[in-house]
Amino acid sequence: MSNPSPDQASRLREALLDLCAERGYVDLELQDLLDRAGVERAAFDREYSDLDACFAAVLGQVYADFFVRAQAAVEGQSGWRDRMRATAYALLRFLRSDERVARLAAVEAQHAGEGAQLLFLETFNRLVDLIDEGSAEATGPDSPSRATALGVGGVVFARIQEAVAEGELGLGEEEIPQLMYAAVFPYLGAEAAEEELRTPAPPL
Repeated sequence: MSNPSPDQASRLREALLDLCAERGYVDLELQDLLDRAGVERAAFDREYSDLDACFAAVLGQVYADFFVRAQAAVEGQSGWRDRMRATAYALLRFLRSDERVARLAAVEAQHAGEGAQLLFLETFNRLVDLIDEGSAEATGPDSPSRATALGVGGVVFARIQEAVAEGELGLGEEEIPQLMYAAVFPYLGAEAAEEELRTPAPPL
């Protein structure tokens, strides 16, 4: 038997997204995935060591797809706040484009195997790195530490996870200025943070 064909790999991805949205990863069995995707176990085994490895492969592609969009969104944006804002809208629009993807990336990744959890942490830390760039622009006597960026990132992620876990991504673009306020305030103070409340969303 050969490895899964591109068509089979696509069917596995779609089946995994559907089943995680329907029942959650913790209740998913490998045979359920194979039956839904129409892929033989022998072909699966030549590509993946187990269900966790398949999940991690799909999750890795999801995160890669997001960062492609994020990179396009920040193209030409030189300022930290502009890049932060562009990334925030890109993230929200990416998640809203497919609620199954949102659930896989924001909720189910934490219930999957070690590989998926490492991917999640790497992705979270990349976003925290962007927040932490604000330290170089801080206006106060002391630059905020990375702990500040971790705290801001945690607040943003918790809000996204809450919206996804409720079954529909109710987080609207009108909430981005409020999240930007929370991100900017520790670095640039109230005046700059309040400007974010009046800054319109970038075009689609």
